[in-house]
Amino acid sequence: MLEFLVQNAWKVTILWSAAFAAAVLLRRSSAATRHFIWAVAMAASLVLPLAALRPGAMVTTAHAVQTATVVTVHAIAPPSAAHASVAPQPTPPRWPLYLWLAGCFAVAARFLLGAIRASWMAGCSTELPPAREEASQLARALGIRRTVRVLSSGIVPVPMTWGVLRPVVLLPQDAAAWPPARLHAVLLHELIHVRRWDLAAQAIGQLACCLYWFHPLAWVGAARLRREREAACDDAVLQQGIPAHEYAGHLTELARSFAAARRAWSDAPAMAEGSGLELRVRALLDRNRSRTPLTRRAAALVALAAAACIVPMATRTARAQSDRGSLSGAVQDPSGAFVPNCGIVATNLNGHNEEITTANLAGQFRFASIPAGEYTLEFRSPGFKMLTQQVAVTAGGATQTRALLEVGTVREMVTVSAARPTNLAPQVASGTPQRIRVGGNVQMCKLVKQARPVYPSDARQEGVQGTVLIRAIISKTGDLLSSQVINTDVDSRLAKAAMDAVSQWKYQPTLLNGQPVEVLTDIDVTFELN
Repeated sequence: MLEFLVQNAWKVTILWSAAFAAAVLLRRSSAATRHFIWAVAMAASLVLPLAALRPGAMVTTAHAVQTATVVTVHAIAPPSAAHASVAPQPTPPRWPLYLWLAGCFAVAARFLLGAIRASWMAGCSTELPPAREEASQLARALGIRRTVRVLSSGIVPVPMTWGVLRPVVLLPQDAAAWPPARLHAVLLHELIHVRRWDLAAQAIGQLACCLYWFHPLAWVGAARLRREREAACDDAVLQQGIPAHEYAGHLTELARSFAAARRAWSDAPAMAEGSGLELRVRALLDRNRSRTPLTRRAAALVALAAAACIVPMATRTARAQSDRGSLSGAVQDPSGAFVPNCGIVATNLNGHNEEITTANLAGQFRFASIPAGEYTLEFRSPGFKMLTQQVAVTAGGATQTRALLEVGTVREMVTVSAARPTNLAPQVASGTPQRIRVGGNVQMCKLVKQARPVYPSDARQEGVQGTVLIRAIISKTGDLLSSQVINTDVDSRLAKAAMDAVSQWKYQPTLLNGQPVEVLTDIDVTFELN
């Protein structure tokens, strides 16, 4: 989810940057056009993630689950090397997701408090009879079909509009004493908010701020949306015949009278906003400013431009999701217990990607979203043989597999030395004692009794040297079973001496999850003359 939000954050950055650039290029156009640009940009930022999550893009549940089969089990790999080649990948922290959710709730709570306050003021207000008939005539002249009530109360700080489907114009208590020209200008401004559906555009902007609260452009866009909204309403008021200097005077007087009473957390479009007042007055007195309302052609062009931005982004996201699948499974040992912290490497045979993860403490692993294709899986855990599987990840599919690891073999190396007869040429000694250690949930076996092989005297006199390779099974009791010499080119006397000694060895057995198990061991007995 967090990765999905980050990807959408980059996309809305492009979207909002394009809106900002368009608003700058159209600075000579009307405020209504720029307001519509920002409203569409905010709406598109909400549509973009929904388009990526449409049913056609999320098809993982529509495919059958596939099960992988074991193909190859490699020979023993040194546990230390296996552990070093696949570094454990920590589980991604969840605190960024929790932080994002906390930010969403905090911003939503801030907007909700403003909405509750505006609704409370509307509920505590009463109708203003002098303004009721004036508002009805203006609503009919503006083509507003919704019923608009005009209320007033002492708790209303400034003229404002509240409600989308059932709009209400809220006026201060002393509005009844206003001059008719001021009341007419105020009602006209607020009713234009109703006709333009500015409350709906504001709700869209607030929702975008909740979702992308961490993104600076979200707040910049919301501020531009509010500023262009008021400028567009001011232009529409002047289009109704009110002189610019007269309207600017009403606006200034209202802002001066109610600056101290205005509550920033009352989220309703208010006529006498303190912020940006100077810019609004300058715009009102600017005779070269375009005040034409938003035309259908301009709205269609803006909508088409927004669609041209979001459709390729959503299509690319959907295509990327449709070309990927998930791969999950569990890692178990011969006893059926789960093996934690096992390193898994998935190599795509049809592509160039290589995915790495680590099984959790329950032995479970998952590649949530990887490109479709044939994969080779390598499972490596200290004390076990490396396991290789081949699986197929289908587009939109969920592939499952199970890895059954085998306990690694044990190797002992013993060197039997004797004095070299004086008539023999010197030879270089070979080999050093080495043991491959095992770890994890496998407790390594331990040699507790070792009989040293005796160099056969006749073989020593003849200068016979060599290495005897013995393979045996360390039983659950620590005895050697099925011992046999596996190299045939060694002298029989050396082989017998090695077997006689090794047959007397005693081990502390290997423990798998606390239980003794049989393991294979290779013993190298080297006879050399110094």
